[in-house]
Amino acid sequence: MRVAVVQYGVFHDRYAALKAGEPETYYAQAYSVNFIAELAEQCEFLGVIGVLGEEPGETAVSDRLRSACVPAINGAPDAPAIIALLEKWRPDRLILQAPDRVILRWALRNKVDTLPLLADSFEQKSLRRQIQSFLLGWLLNRPAFRAVGNHNVPSCLSLKRIGVDAKKIYPWDWPHELRPEKHPVKALPAGPAKLVYVGSLASSKGVGDCIEAARILREDGVELEMTLVGGGGFTEEATSLIDRYGLSDTVRLAGKLSHDKVIETLKSATLSMAPSWHIYPEGLPMTIYEALATRTPLALSDHPMFQLYFKDAPAARMAPERNPKALAAAIKTLITDEKAYAAASEATGALWDKVKCDLTWGMLIKAWLGEDNMNLDNIKNESLAERLESLG
Repeated sequence: MRVAVVQYGVFHDRYAALKAGEPETYYAQAYSVNFIAELAEQCEFLGVIGVLGEEPGETAVSDRLRSACVPAINGAPDAPAIIALLEKWRPDRLILQAPDRVILRWALRNKVDTLPLLADSFEQKSLRRQIQSFLLGWLLNRPAFRAVGNHNVPSCLSLKRIGVDAKKIYPWDWPHELRPEKHPVKALPAGPAKLVYVGSLASSKGVGDCIEAARILREDGVELEMTLVGGGGFTEEATSLIDRYGLSDTVRLAGKLSHDKVIETLKSATLSMAPSWHIYPEGLPMTIYEALATRTPLALSDHPMFQLYFKDAPAARMAPERNPKALAAAIKTLITDEKAYAAASEATGALWDKVKCDLTWGMLIKAWLGEDNMNLDNIKNESLAERLESLG
């Protein structure tokens, strides 16, 4: 069996870093890296192509495992460069973690059995993006693609809306090692409320809205400390906003943190924020799972991917997108009311249990490959169609 994997991020860099004892930089990083390394031992050949690599190149990780990286073009995979590597490697199986129509068509033409394994939503409002999404849906619905994975149910529903058959869609999740029962229910702190954002520093992730909300809350006399964790293109503008509003003693840019430090930050947080704009192609951010698992209530936008689980949820407060005033008001309802806050923290456990999926990323890959006495028939009760039927 010759397998190729197309993913975001450079495999050999993270493999070497984890081997050297460095901490994870995101949730389930060691799990996914170790899974690929172990899978390579069962293959004649396994090659991983990492998109967004700064320098293109190819590295031998072991006799059976190779890792290559290709640059992105305007944030999208460089499909011709990826296809050139695939034609060089000659895989008979492809795990594609990017919704790229050019690569999917190549796989069809070359009869390469392919598992699209995504963490994307397809809710774009522009006509051009809608056409692109429906073309993707038509392609994914071809019988050659026996299964299509996407991270959690809301993202899978977006696949269904662009025409993919619910019977072949599988909502997957990462293993749930971080769990709410391991953490105490929180109470409001005696001092300033600690508000945390974890994710890419991008305008469409609502980072500017967080800063604006901090200004509004402070002007309203609410004591708070806000920490923005992550890196990205909005960093300079975020710094400018903080300076303009005189918030240097209130809002802190923490930069990128190791995953264990992210969890420690959430453990000590009063509230976690996820105010993404609708145009941002959210799946279901892991920071939401991590907040719920650490008993930290949420303040979110009304992004389509958040509606299913978080609208009217006791553990969360929702505000319209791009509306810092509404975001500030939503935050204030929790951080100024001890009883409401304690109830929200208590409710995080039930909400976490509702949000998680039992089918893991690795289980779906094994079932699709037919490894470890597994196949897609074994997991058909985990398909989106079966989940929707169970919900009535």
